[in-house]
Amino acid sequence: MSDHYTSLTDKVALVTGGGRGIGRAIALAFGMCGAIVVVNDLENAGAAETVTAIDDSAGRAEVTVVDVGDPAAARDMVTGIIQRHGRLDILVNNAGINPVVPLLDATQAAWEGAQRVNEWGLFHCGQIAGRQMAHQGSGCIVVIGSPAVADAYADQSLYCAAKAGLQMLAMNMAWEWGPLGVRTNVVQPGWIETELNREYLWSSPEVRDRVVGVIPLRRPGVPDDVARAVLWLCSEEAAYVNGATIAVDGGLLAGRPKI
Repeated sequence: MSDHYTSLTDKVALVTGGGRGIGRAIALAFGMCGAIVVVNDLENAGAAETVTAIDDSAGRAEVTVVDVGDPAAARDMVTGIIQRHGRLDILVNNAGINPVVPLLDATQAAWEGAQRVNEWGLFHCGQIAGRQMAHQGSGCIVVIGSPAVADAYADQSLYCAAKAGLQMLAMNMAWEWGPLGVRTNVVQPGWIETELNREYLWSSPEVRDRVVGVIPLRRPGVPDDVARAVLWLCSEEAAYVNGATIAVDGGLLAGRPKI
């Protein structure tokens, strides 16, 4: 991972869902660039491991254990960061859940839970962050989206619907807050080899071959592939990029598998 984005040095960056997988890779990348990284997660253990890794690389980081789906807790978290550091420069909205259940069997609790974390979490954190960034006259919000905004997946209706709402919320942030100096963009990872996906991808040669076969680059991605895109969007090199959606998917959505 490159550390050449000097414009990120000393920036205060909040990464939600930073305890593992893509979120951890993003947090580590900001740490390497000299940012002050606030690592959020629902549980302390994973977030603390991320912070330790940043500290061991001579970076600066801290843990905040909060459920971003809880409006009051999420807003208090962001407010606390601003009070401690005097500013907030970057918000990476990465936290998400994927309850896999047939739509006919989905409960109200599962529906609401998927919305709270995947979509409403951006509103809970993003509104307070956006106000501070507008006050500063600058700031970057990067939303980790999904190809699920365009593709339906079996037994993942709750996730797909929440991610579609998340996408539109991000675009409206870009539209309304751009004049205030706040840039908002979306990164859509495809098949990324995280802890969650690895078990499925490696469950059998047939499964892996089927997945890889629909990716033009013929491999799954790794979390660092996503982190690189996020770093660029938050750097001065992307100063005129606002309201963009960048697919980090090896070309998965460039076409559709043909039967």
